[in-house]
Amino acid sequence: MRGFPVEHSVRLESDPATVWLMLVEAGRAQAWWGRLERDITHVAQELSVSTGSSSLYRVWIESITPGEALEFTSAYLGVSPVSSVRFDLSGAGPVRLCVTETVDSADPATIYQVRRLWQHRFDRLAAALPAMSATDGVSDIAELGARGGPGPIPDISVRRTLDRPGWRPLHRAVLSEWLPLSGPAWPPRWFYVVDSEGPRPFPIVRWHTHFDDLITLGIEAVRGSPPTEAEVAVTAHSASLELQVRHTGWSALDLDAETREVLRDRFLATWQHTLQRAAQV
Repeated sequence: MRGFPVEHSVRLESDPATVWLMLVEAGRAQAWWGRLERDITHVAQELSVSTGSSSLYRVWIESITPGEALEFTSAYLGVSPVSSVRFDLSGAGPVRLCVTETVDSADPATIYQVRRLWQHRFDRLAAALPAMSATDGVSDIAELGARGGPGPIPDISVRRTLDRPGWRPLHRAVLSEWLPLSGPAWPPRWFYVVDSEGPRPFPIVRWHTHFDDLITLGIEAVRGSPPTEAEVAVTAHSASLELQVRHTGWSALDLDAETREVLRDRFLATWQHTLQRAAQV
């Protein structure tokens, strides 16, 4: 398949047989990847991988080299675009597991999203492995996957030092020059995330300011879920300023685990870009 390869690898403190079974056995894959429709057993097999109540991939197995490599094509919700995914195992223990997903877009936000998804999945795989071996019962492992799942999603916390002593970045007159806000009146009504889907507005449901050193805002990241809470603070030093952002509330969103992680990562990228922009205005 022609396209743009995205790679991610992890070093796993386990043996190759156990890691291989974590890829191909449905009961084991549930602990880190998703609910496989059935075990992966042969080339030309078609099956689904459900990663949540509304998140599903259709998978077509292209090649299998037991204990070494697995390759398949995958389509989210069974429709295009189709990507090609390959797992490669090396080492006798610890094991290096590498995934390469070839996607149809070179858009940086898409590449970032794909890599972060595999990073999250491999983190879960590494966390699940200590409790498993190649001889463990599949039913016990399936139960572990159903109980455990992803842990709480961490808060966003970013900061940047600005060589602009005396500047007031949180003052109303300059705030919209670097923070992605809009609205017909004050306070702002929308916070924007810009990614591969273009600029997406998210409603601001609460807005509080404390002079020019602190802004807190509630952002409705998902309709019907509790709003996430963002806090933007500025600390003045003798020769510089420090801008800090803390954005919380991701674990409470009514989304599948991977969808929450993707959304949180997009907000993280937006905040990082926003602080970079503040240093340049």
